[in-house]
Amino acid sequence: MTIVHAVQNIAALKNSVKKQHEYIASELNDVLESARQTNDGSLDESDFKKITHYYGLAVPAILGNSLGVLRGFGMTKKERLTLTYQGAMTGLFDDFFDKYNLHFDDIKSFLDNPDKKKGSSSAEKLFLTFYKNALEYAAKPVVMVNYLRKVYEAQIESKKQAAPGLTQDEILDITLKKGGLSVLFYRASMIHPFEEGEEEALMQMGGLMQFGNDIFDIYKDRNNHIQTLLTTTKHIAPIRKLFTAQQEKCFSLIKQLDYELKNKKKCLQLIAMSLCARCYVCLDQLENNETTSQNLFAPEQYDREQLVCDMDKTRNKIKTIKYFLKQRI
Repeated sequence: MTIVHAVQNIAALKNSVKKQHEYIASELNDVLESARQTNDGSLDESDFKKITHYYGLAVPAILGNSLGVLRGFGMTKKERLTLTYQGAMTGLFDDFFDKYNLHFDDIKSFLDNPDKKKGSSSAEKLFLTFYKNALEYAAKPVVMVNYLRKVYEAQIESKKQAAPGLTQDEILDITLKKGGLSVLFYRASMIHPFEEGEEEALMQMGGLMQFGNDIFDIYKDRNNHIQTLLTTTKHIAPIRKLFTAQQEKCFSLIKQLDYELKNKKKCLQLIAMSLCARCYVCLDQLENNETTSQNLFAPEQYDREQLVCDMDKTRNKIKTIKYFLKQRI
């Protein structure tokens, strides 16, 4: 990679994020304002932030944009709309398991019979609004629901992370499966057919993304006593090796897909800049903490500043570019 590639990818990512911010403001403003006005207390500010600044933003702006680059043309209006609704519902769906602790059968009934459900809380009603809209505009709604059911099963499996006792291999399997199925759920919103081998490639891409989320979420997971690869390790070095191995597996499978070579390279560059390089910067920070705790990684001993990697800091932006330049794509 060259500095020209870095500048091009940073510009592309910034433009995509800016465009999606504007889209959210125009498309979801009325729905979100209504939800605020009628909120029964089940929604808090973090829920709205996940919609406007996290999932509702990143799913179309980062993932959707990357998949569009891979196939050779950008998102259609319907695809952006569907991905926005899918992203918007994601945080609420997660909360059904982690925050509201709904009965699994009740959650499944939302997925299987959304038109028959009204929702008993503001959070449930907002979820149903987003889900129904996603189904209406999705290119492959049946496929989308099938993948969502698998995400539901992966969420149930991930509940095991709330208690100690899992092996590293078990945690890794849960992590990769949850992330991979989520990406396939989003991919079902797009009009182009799956290429041979694409499902497995995107499973590995999603796993890489979930792994990355866990790297940046260590402070939150530590506080919530969630067993992740990061919260359970005694050294960061082997976690870095696992992440690198997952990146190499993901990139290798994408390179084998029957898309144009230049498009595959552009897609991988976007992933390398938006995800991988940033994760290596965060891993560096986490590993440096070992020097303060007898050369062992001990997240329970660290404060927020030691565990939260601020990617808005200039030095971290520079480090991200340096890691990107090391990538061989």
